[in-house]
Amino acid sequence: MAFKLNIITPEKKVFEGTVESVQCPGLDGLFGILSSHAPMVSALGDGALTYVIEGKEEEIKISGGFLEVSNDVCSIMADSAE
Repeated sequence: MAFKLNIITPEKKVFEGTVESVQCPGLDGLFGILSSHAPMVSALGDGALTYVIEGKEEEIKISGGFLEVSNDVCSIMADSAE
């Protein structure tokens, strides 16, 4: 199953699309998000954010921010992303 992922910074929209999974750098370590995940809000640390589209893994380096998961939408508001 898939869900929507949005990654934005104060400057631009970095990514918007449908993904199968997301792995995020939390303040206390990595954590994952899958379809139908329970609603949550979490602070993010610095590191590699990875997501899977059609079996292919992609990576974006992020620096801090927050993540919100609700109704099969994962929104990431990062301080910066490359």
